[in-house]
Order: sequence, then structure tokens, then C-alpha cells
Amino acid sequence: MFEPTKSFDFEDAVELAQIAKNRLRVTEISIEYLWHRDQYDNDEMNYSHAIETAWSELTQQQKQILHMRLVQGFTFTSIGDFHGFSRKNASNIFYRACKHIQNHFHR
Repeated sequence: MFEPTKSFDFEDAVELAQIAKNRLRVTEISIEYLWHRDQYDNDEMNYSHAIETAWSELTQQQKQILHMRLVQGFTFTSIGDFHGFSRKNASNIFYRACKHIQNHFHR
């Protein structure tokens, strides 16, 4: 018969549940990425590698603007409003980030 040696700690249970939830999310995103990556041709694979390499060299702001524009579909006006600067500034940051990625592709 099972006899607990200490009381159940709900805070530990919540923390473990959050860790499991985060790992499940990472697994889902990783599998989706790998699934799509398997469909890439050589050119697309090379560009994917360029993005991965360049990503670590981008500023947090550049990463956020790329994500907001390309993944979430925000306009440059909305991105600028969110960050507290002009549409033109948001567009320039986006352009510089894309140029940085393209430079990695052409290496």
C-alpha cells in the first residue's frame, strides 16, 4: 500500500505542469519546422540556413519586428505604434534585418 512520506506540494505540481506544457509546445513547433523543412528544395534549405545563422546576430528589436511583420501580419504603422516610433523607422529596421539575412545567403 502506498503511503506518502510528505504532503503534496501544489507549487511543485504547478511548476512541473508548466515545464511539461512548455516542452510540449517546443516539441510541436520543432516537429512542424522539421516537417516543412523536409519539403524544401536546395535553394530553400540554403536560405533557411542563412536565416538561422543570421538570426543570432539580429537585435531583439529586429527579431521582434520580423516576427510581427512576417508571422503575425502587422503593418509597419502598427509595429511603429507598438514600439513608439514611426512607420518609416519600423520599415527601416525590417529592411536592415532582411538585408542582413540576405547577406548571409550570398556568402
